[in-house]
Amino acid sequence: MLLRRRTVLLAAASVPLVAACANAADKAAPKLKLEKVWQERLTVPADRLPGRARIVGDSVLLADGTGTETGRVVCFGAADGTKAWVIDGGRPMSVPGVGDGWICVVGPAFLGYSSKPVQRPTVQVAEGILPVAYAAAPKGATTSGVAGVDVRTGDPVWGYRAMSTASTDRTMVTAVAESVVLATVSAPFGPFFPDRTHRPTTIALDAKTGAELWRATDVVGLSGDGNSVVVAKRTSAEWLPEVRDARTGEVRWTGTVRLVGAIDHEGTAADHTVLCPTDKGVVQVVRLSTGKQLKFESDEIPAAVASDPPLLVWDSGMNWWAKGPNGFVTQTLPKGSPTKGRHRHHGITFYGAYGVGPYIWGRTQTYRGSDPEDTQFEGLIALDRTGAACTPAMRKAEQLAHVSRDWLVVGLNGYAQVYRISPA
Repeated sequence: MLLRRRTVLLAAASVPLVAACANAADKAAPKLKLEKVWQERLTVPADRLPGRARIVGDSVLLADGTGTETGRVVCFGAADGTKAWVIDGGRPMSVPGVGDGWICVVGPAFLGYSSKPVQRPTVQVAEGILPVAYAAAPKGATTSGVAGVDVRTGDPVWGYRAMSTASTDRTMVTAVAESVVLATVSAPFGPFFPDRTHRPTTIALDAKTGAELWRATDVVGLSGDGNSVVVAKRTSAEWLPEVRDARTGEVRWTGTVRLVGAIDHEGTAADHTVLCPTDKGVVQVVRLSTGKQLKFESDEIPAAVASDPPLLVWDSGMNWWAKGPNGFVTQTLPKGSPTKGRHRHHGITFYGAYGVGPYIWGRTQTYRGSDPEDTQFEGLIALDRTGAACTPAMRKAEQLAHVSRDWLVVGLNGYAQVYRISPA
């Protein structure tokens, strides 16, 4: 039951699970305070916000809506919410080398908190460029591709036509690495991979110029980190995970345990990716730069991949109730023994989502039988690697969308809310 619960929650976040920490796992971090500075009304419900928001320096990028007519991408000033630029799906933009194109806010879908699939475009920046999908017409059968948008100005600086003939298929940005964009051409799909009637094609583009680097059929991009990408490759009978060189497409590693859908991919960061096929209960940790699978001695699902130094951080939830306050377990990669944190409240489980510096951000949850005082820790919160709470719990916040050292974006009641982070 724990395996299934953890997988569903992390899949809903659909974001890279990164934690960067230069401190030792048992060193306490300073307390933080959060100050709400502005909010923006959303077209999409708050549970669709993760993956659609990205903090870049002192700017917040937000992809709202779906499709073309209702889609938009906005760059806000993080400090006050001023709009630096807007690309509105209600009118065309000029795409270099292509002509007029309508921004198309589409992506692979997942099952949210209801049974209705939720589209989630990939909002990530590489080489100062935000890659966005476009369609040559606002609806119906049309050509489509990717436009590279200068994140400072909002102006498209390159265009790539992936579909040269009119089709109801769309081009979707599915992964971004250090200098490469993966775009998958397919009928919109999710939460599982395209069925046998569709043959998706994934195209790797240079993020700075939009030049095609390589392409592959029956491949779907999952994530990118450094000079590596993680993809799902369809064989005659199943989908298998692969690690590839981002710029050449050379296969570095192919898994042997089948993927059911994107929910099997737990996260990629710090030169490691974590895959946990839901129907097998097997954790696979692969080093991206070498394609070497790591030996991981644990029955629990890794909750985050960390860097500086690389650590695998997880929390064993309900299984630890009877063992007292244990905090996190961290394991140095590629070698090292697990180390337990000092703090853990009885009856509390923590689901990590992001990490910045010595802090791991995520959601805590209390269970029946926990101490009533523990309810004050239930909600979105930042913990250090000892397991100690470093911010007040945000009980009303519905979704943690993105976080940096200075800014936090959450979803609540149809709004994206931005908070300033500062020392307490």
